[in-house]
Amino acid sequence: MAYKIRNNQYTIFQRLIIGYLTILIIIAASGVYTFHTLGKLNKITQSISSVDEEVIRTSNRLRDTNLSQRGFEKKFIVSKDRDFYQQFSETGKYFQNDLKQIKNLLNTSEKQSLIAEIEELHGQYLLAVKNEKDFIKNKNKYPIDEYQDDKKKYVDKITHNLEELIEISKADIDRKIKTSGEIGSHAKKITSILTLTAIIMAIMIAFMNARTINRPILILIKGIRKIAKGKFENHLSIQSPPEIKELATAFNYMCDRLKEIDEMKADLISNISHELRTPLAVIREAVSMLSYGTVPAADSADKELKLLSIISEECERLINSVNSILDLSRMDAGMMEYNMERYSLYPLIEKSVIKIKPIGEKKKIKLEVKLDNKLPFVNIDAEKICQVLDNLLSNSLKFTPEMGKVMITGSLIDKKTPEHVTNKKGKFIVVSVSDNGCGISENSIKEIFDKFKIFHGKGTGLGLYIARHIVTAHGGNIWAKSKKGKGSIFSFTLPVF
Repeated sequence: MAYKIRNNQYTIFQRLIIGYLTILIIIAASGVYTFHTLGKLNKITQSISSVDEEVIRTSNRLRDTNLSQRGFEKKFIVSKDRDFYQQFSETGKYFQNDLKQIKNLLNTSEKQSLIAEIEELHGQYLLAVKNEKDFIKNKNKYPIDEYQDDKKKYVDKITHNLEELIEISKADIDRKIKTSGEIGSHAKKITSILTLTAIIMAIMIAFMNARTINRPILILIKGIRKIAKGKFENHLSIQSPPEIKELATAFNYMCDRLKEIDEMKADLISNISHELRTPLAVIREAVSMLSYGTVPAADSADKELKLLSIISEECERLINSVNSILDLSRMDAGMMEYNMERYSLYPLIEKSVIKIKPIGEKKKIKLEVKLDNKLPFVNIDAEKICQVLDNLLSNSLKFTPEMGKVMITGSLIDKKTPEHVTNKKGKFIVVSVSDNGCGISENSIKEIFDKFKIFHGKGTGLGLYIARHIVTAHGGNIWAKSKKGKGSIFSFTLPVF
């Protein structure tokens, strides 16, 4: 049976996982990029705060310190007060300390060159002050005016270099602020794009997943409504994930089964109508003949007895058909009752053979019974097992031609075979009914115990289904073997407890 269901490779679970992972990857990428950008901005901010601004502050302090040192030096030259010279020396130490500090902050060769020049100029300035001091003390060296010019030149050059260093640092700050702005603007743009992409992807994934699930379900709903109207012909053909594909496959299978059951129901009604109408027609005609006295007077007694016999047989046939229908209803409702007692199979088999023997004699069919001498008692509902035996024997006689042969056998078996798996421990009795009739095709024998299965256009299709239900309820198994044109063997087991 082929179904037109186009399968999609990914399951619903896999689709959801892939969709969510895609969104998570985009969000993670946005987070990583934002984290990286914030790190760069933080690095620039720290550089401005801890380097450039500190360089500016230290440069201003150096400039002020240098000017202060120059002031103390002038006062010393004028007053010759040792305290001013002491303050001059202390200020020089502060200048040297700040100079060492700023050297550790510089990160460009230009700034380092300026500081190196400042350090050299300051050394020359100190040397000039020392020489001037010695000149004042000895009064036999260079004139004092020359020292004043040199010192002024050194201090002015130091101040100029420091101001240039401040300007360079301010330019670096402006450049870094501009760079930060550009990075922030670019980060805003990228983050916006990633966020928008994540939103669009989430909407698309949600839409595709919803459509993948919703569309097949809507098709299934339409199919169910068609089934409700009794239309079983059309199979569903949808593109869907494996889960819904399995559901659609099950739905198509259900359609076929319902169609098959509907056809079997129609055949059942037709066959039951025939099964009931024929005996009723016969009974009506027989009663009519008896009521209106149409039987010839010469042999009226024999004819009346024969008509009464026919009425009795047809009534029995009616009762059997109705009982089959009632048994089916009770079985489907789970209301079949079993009165289990310990019985021997000998009298039950003999009783069934006696009941069916007149039909065999009429068709000149040989009935043969072969039972083991020591069949143990079994715990069964005798009436129900008789029903199984009657059904199997009547079927064999029905499909066996004249001059044929029907054999019933019974034996005790204690080895396990694939057909006897229902009784996993202990022994069991196997009862078989074989014939040399028309046989059953290989395809049909697989369904022979199903409900409403009618073969060769005879019966209601309920007998073997009921027989299987009864045998299974007793803990046994029932099966059939057959070859077309060579007869059939129906067997069932009953466990021995």
